[in-house]
Amino acid sequence: MNVELRHLRVVVLVAEAGSVGRAARWLKVSQPSLTAQLKRIEAAFGGELFERSRTGVKPTPLGRYAVDRARAILVDVDHLSATVSAMTAVESSAVRLGGFPTAPMSGIASRLRAHGEIEQVSIEVEWSTSVLLQQLESGRLDFALLREFPGFELRLPAGVESTTVVESESAYVALSADHPVAEASRARGEIELASLAGEEWIGEPPDDSGFHVLFRAACEAAGFQPRVEHHSVDTSVLMGFVTSGQGVALISPTSYRMLSADVTTRTLVGDPIHRKLVLAWSTDSPRAQMAGDVLQMASAAYDEAITEHARRDQHQQRMHVA
Repeated sequence: MNVELRHLRVVVLVAEAGSVGRAARWLKVSQPSLTAQLKRIEAAFGGELFERSRTGVKPTPLGRYAVDRARAILVDVDHLSATVSAMTAVESSAVRLGGFPTAPMSGIASRLRAHGEIEQVSIEVEWSTSVLLQQLESGRLDFALLREFPGFELRLPAGVESTTVVESESAYVALSADHPVAEASRARGEIELASLAGEEWIGEPPDDSGFHVLFRAACEAAGFQPRVEHHSVDTSVLMGFVTSGQGVALISPTSYRMLSADVTTRTLVGDPIHRKLVLAWSTDSPRAQMAGDVLQMASAAYDEAITEHARRDQHQQRMHVA
C-alpha cells in the first residue's frame, strides 16, 4: 500500500485524539474500520506507530517521528494548494483574501462573492501573522484579516496598510455544559480566571501572535501556572476534548459553529485576555481601492457571527430552564 495524504491525516488525528475510539467518533467511522485502516498504515510504514493500552494509545518512537513529519507535510501541502490557487487566480476579476481561522472569514468571502465586480474569491487560512504579512507584501494576497494583541502590535511592511475592524474582542472560555464551574456561573454568565486554576487547558500550538505569552501572563496574575495538555490546529479536535470534559479552552465569541450542545461558554471577569481585529491590504493590489468596501463586509460578517453566538447562548439557557 502506498501512503497517501489521507493516511497521514489519520495518523495525526489518532495522535491528537489519544485513542482510536475517540478518533473514530471524530471521523464518523466505526472503530473496527479505523483500527483496520491504522494497521494497514503501520504495515506500509514498516512498524507500529502507536502503543495500545486500555486507556488509549500513544506514539512509539517511530510514531512520534511519523506524526511530526506528517504534520509538517500536511502544512506544506495546504500552503502549496493555497499558493497555487492564488497564483492562478485571474488578477483582474479575483480577490485573494487571507486570515487566521475565524468565523467572519467565511462571511467576508460570501459578501465578496456577492459583489458585482468580483468573479472569483480565493481564501488562504493561516495561523501565522508574519506569513500573512509577507504574502501581502509579496502580492500573493490582496487583503488579510489579522489579530493584534496588546504589547504585540503589528509591524506592517512597506506597501501594506491597515484599519481596525473590531477594537477589542474578548476571549471566552469553553467548558463542558455539566462542568461544575459552568453550573455555578450559569446565572451571571462570567467567571474568574482563578476559578480554572486546577483545569487542564486545550489550545492551538504556540504561534507568533503573542497570544500564548498574554495567556500565561494572565494566568500567573490570577495566581496559577496553566497546564496546557493538548494542542491542535483543528478547532473541532479541541472542542472534542472540551465536550468530553478533558479540559477547557479559550475561544473567540464568534466560534459558535464549532460548539456542540454539550459545550457552553463564559466570559472572564475583568476581560484579562482580548485582541484587536485588523484588516490589512496591499497598496499595490489592483483591488486596493476596495479597502473601504471590504472593511464594511468584515464588520458586517463579525456582527453576524456575534449575533449567532448570542442566539445559541439564549437557546442553551432556555433548554436548561426547560
